[in-house]
Amino acid sequence: MQLSEVLQPIRAELESDEQVREAVLPLVRQAVRACGRSIKNAHRRDFESALALLEEAYQATSRAQAEMERSDFLSRSRLLNTAYQELTEAANLISLLLEGVLVPPSKYNVPSRAYLTGLADVVGELRRAALDAVRREATEEAERLLSYMEQILDELVTFDYPNSLLPDLRRKCDVARLLVERTRGDVTNAVLSMRLMSRLRATKGPVDSGLRRTDGP
Repeated sequence: MQLSEVLQPIRAELESDEQVREAVLPLVRQAVRACGRSIKNAHRRDFESALALLEEAYQATSRAQAEMERSDFLSRSRLLNTAYQELTEAANLISLLLEGVLVPPSKYNVPSRAYLTGLADVVGELRRAALDAVRREATEEAERLLSYMEQILDELVTFDYPNSLLPDLRRKCDVARLLVERTRGDVTNAVLSMRLMSRLRATKGPVDSGLRRTDGP
């Protein structure tokens, strides 16, 4: 048997895998773009649009997963990890902003490892939302968002496994820890400033009232 004949089944398998890959990549890009826009709209409090884009991302990811199952090799790869992580990030940000609850991985069929690393990225988006609340002087909302950040980090750091089992989670937890510490400082300063302003307003009233009485006829 000629070597070309020996290699022909391998070549056919690779060509089939390449076709699957070319079908999957546009769907991954579509899902990632939709998630990015969903997150942006969630920060703008346009939740109707954010949820619609989240559903678009979910449908694209589901179609990509169906394509992946045509390839034994690719179905065991991490080709969809970015899409799954972005889906986890968008879904949980929207749910926390709207209802204060986290979304389980089963709702969007997200694999467990991609869910954990995607959840770590939610911390950064919650920091952005907390700072937006601080700018609106909504300190109670900022404190609540900070508590979500702390809860996520506290749970994720308990997954103390090697990088070979949980790729990238430890690094993302280190980043999340820094974000939590910075946000805690920002929110604390905002709360103290609001309290100081309240006290100043409270003391200003009696002083102004006394001045009006002394300046009268």
